Amino acid sequence: MPKLRLALCGLMIALLSACSVNNTSNASCDFVRGTNNNQSMREASGHDTGSADERQKDVSIGFLNVIFGGISRALSSEHSSDGKCVTL
Repeated sequence: MPKLRLALCGLMIALLSACSVNNTSNASCDFVRGTNNNQSMREASGHDTGSADERQKDVSIGFLNVIFGGISRALSSEHSSDGKCVTL
């Protein structure tokens, strides 16, 4: 398990320092979108109890969204952004 964490941290550092993620707002918006979407889906399904465990899962999903957002921008030719992290 420690090797997996080390590999994920290394991947995140590489993505954050790469040319494809040259703006820290991309990473922060990816994090906000991931946590918000996970919470919204949980609330819509009726499984939201507000526990610390659920908030920790939201944070985990947010970090995964940062990683996959960087990868998708690196592989995509489109770099357009609407400038909004979360649409209400």
